[in-house]
Amino acid sequence: MTDYSHASTKYAPVLRIAVIAHSLYPIAQPYAGGLEMITQLICDELVAQGHEVLLYAHSDSQTSATLVPFMSRDAFDKMVYPDEHDSVGMSREELYQYLVYQQAMRDIIRRNEQGMIDVVHNHSLHHIPMMMGQAFGARFFTTFHTPIFPQLRLALLTLRLGTQTQFTAISGHQQQLFEEFVPSHVVYNGIDVQSFNANTNPIDDEVYFWYGRICIEKGTHLAMEYCKAAGKRLIIAGPKSSEEYFNDYVAPLLEADKNSDAPLFDYVGHLSKDQINEQLSQVTAMLFTSTWDEPYGLTLAESLACGTPVIGFDVGASAEIVTPKTGVIVPKMDKEAFIQAFADVQYISRAACRARAEQFCSVAAMVDGYLRLYEQAVAVDDSDSIQEAFV
Repeated sequence: MTDYSHASTKYAPVLRIAVIAHSLYPIAQPYAGGLEMITQLICDELVAQGHEVLLYAHSDSQTSATLVPFMSRDAFDKMVYPDEHDSVGMSREELYQYLVYQQAMRDIIRRNEQGMIDVVHNHSLHHIPMMMGQAFGARFFTTFHTPIFPQLRLALLTLRLGTQTQFTAISGHQQQLFEEFVPSHVVYNGIDVQSFNANTNPIDDEVYFWYGRICIEKGTHLAMEYCKAAGKRLIIAGPKSSEEYFNDYVAPLLEADKNSDAPLFDYVGHLSKDQINEQLSQVTAMLFTSTWDEPYGLTLAESLACGTPVIGFDVGASAEIVTPKTGVIVPKMDKEAFIQAFADVQYISRAACRARAEQFCSVAAMVDGYLRLYEQAVAVDDSDSIQEAFV
């Protein structure tokens, strides 16, 4: 289907949009993850463009939209579990999500019946809004942020029998994962590019940067092994998402390096966004060694926003985000190709990296893509209503 990510258009009509967030974490900084960040950026940009937005989310969320808070966990526990020893067939977390999403959808349906809702955008990752959204037809959108998991698969197996609701994927690769169930539009994720300071000048000292969750699927040890083989300095940042992985794979490499004549590695721990920005702006390239098919890859966009080229594996959406002018993408776990990329990346323009981020990875590009879809859905719905009036 059509890629709407980079439509550059402004909409005259004010749209009334209900956004459904994931219930587990607040839509606020410091973000629990990329989903929370993306949800906040979308809502705030929609409001900045003059639209009326209701955000159904955790009560501690911070947003320029009108917050409609989910029931708190304390209130839920007191209502559903008056006896703390009570138990049901599903976990408390599962039951909590069932309740808050049903409450949210009932409220949205009520507002819609009163003519107060134009579009609903579901970012919850839960099947309840998807199933209850059928009444909205094409005015109900669900964005796929994750790989397919069992509960989502169950909903998709039902919906592929027939649904008028719409779906969006955050990359072409993500779209392909879901095409056996439902068609989807591609609207790429965006970041606040202007909040990153870019260094577009050449870097004198050759040094590389790896950051993210330190776990097996992110391949931290692979970046270290490649740098060791090529004699390249590497700064490593990120939380120890898996202590077992860190102890078994990363710590031994750090220890051996510390005892060498010419140490190459510097593990600097879990950094803030500003600290990451500072590191990225001072390194030759960012190394992306994820071994799983990430639906998007926010570190890629953030690196480009800092003017920093990328050397990365061809997994997930990496080749959609990083072009030959902004980095070097190599086959997954191809050590020889990765080491060759250390030489090839020297010719990448840092200014081209920043330009790519501004054009392809911005919040405005993302939201304009969604707005085009919203506008089309509302126009079709209005046209159908007019036709029905004359039947």
